[in-house]
Amino acid sequence: MRRHAGFTLIELMVVIAILGIMAASAVPLYRTYQQRAYGSEAAVMVKRILDGQIMYFLEHNKFFPEDGSSISIFHDDLPNKQEILDIQNALNILIPVGHSLDYQIQTFPATGDGWCLVTVSANFPLFKGGYKEISARVNKDGTVDALLP
Repeated sequence: MRRHAGFTLIELMVVIAILGIMAASAVPLYRTYQQRAYGSEAAVMVKRILDGQIMYFLEHNKFFPEDGSSISIFHDDLPNKQEILDIQNALNILIPVGHSLDYQIQTFPATGDGWCLVTVSANFPLFKGGYKEISARVNKDGTVDALLP
C-alpha cells in the first residue's frame, strides 16, 4: 500500500491543541508585561513633570498653572488641546495622549507652604497590588515627595 505525504487529522488536532495551550499561557504574561510598561511610563512622566515644575519655579517663583488651579489631561484628548500646548510651552514637556494614561497637575498657593501635585492614573492597575495611579508633589523648596497609594 502506498502512503501519501501529509498530515493525518489526529496530527493536526494535536498541533492545534498545543498551539492553544501556548496561547492561553501567553495572555497573562502579555498583560503583566503591558502593566509594567504602563507603570514605567507613568513613573517617568511624573518625574519629568516634577522636574519641569522645579525649573519653572526657579524661573518664575511660582508653579504652573496659576496658584490654586489644576489641569487635567485625559488619554482620549486631542494632541492640540490647549492645556497640552500650555504645558508644552511652560514646562517644555510633551504630554503623550492615546497611551491610556490620564494626567492631573494641581498647584497650591505659594504664599503658604506652596506645592504642586502631579497625578498619573489609568483605568486599570499600573502596579502590583492593583494600584491605578501614582502621585508625587514638589514643595517650593524643591523637595519631592512620592505619594503612593
